[in-house]
Amino acid sequence: MPFKYAISFLFLLFSFSVLAQTTIETNRIDAPNPLFFGGGVVFGGGSGSFQLGLNPELVKPVNQYLDLGAAINLYYASYRTMNETGGINTRSNNTQFGLGGFIRVWPIEQFFIQIQPEYNWTFTKAKSFTSGNAGSSNVSAPSVLTGIGYGKRNENGFSYFSVMFDLVNSLQSPYRMGQLTAQPIIRAGAGFPIFSAKKKQP
Repeated sequence: MPFKYAISFLFLLFSFSVLAQTTIETNRIDAPNPLFFGGGVVFGGGSGSFQLGLNPELVKPVNQYLDLGAAINLYYASYRTMNETGGINTRSNNTQFGLGGFIRVWPIEQFFIQIQPEYNWTFTKAKSFTSGNAGSSNVSAPSVLTGIGYGKRNENGFSYFSVMFDLVNSLQSPYRMGQLTAQPIIRAGAGFPIFSAKKKQP
């Protein structure tokens, strides 16, 4: 990761820790040591395209204002162009795999700030049916997703909606490939507890 992005990341972490110390008490989690599993699903398509993605998450609330988590990106997309007779001109597919971790800070009720460093690998295959040419490429790139979101969290689970941008903005990043500028990353998800110690009775 470039040095300037590392400095920006550390500065944001410091700023969020200050926010967490001054926030009011909201989104209360009474159960001790909870662990949540969840994430989001991406599904879409249109004329000549199909997209399917999964973003599993493992989330550990540290206190009322701070979550730590790990995330996986799994994404597949296929595209094709047609000629005037209804035949296929070109066909391509992209497969993406990524790993990352994140910090969510809840400075005010139901709103959070998120930083998510991650690394993604993208595998692409393409074929032209008119020329018969085919090829493939493999690229990888780091990303640091940063943004804000709206959600709810308690001992029964969590749900959220977020909008983030990639601060690194690498040309090899799946969030930038084929685009002239950085694109917003819109995600929504939910989760449920998979482990929680029993609350001690007074």
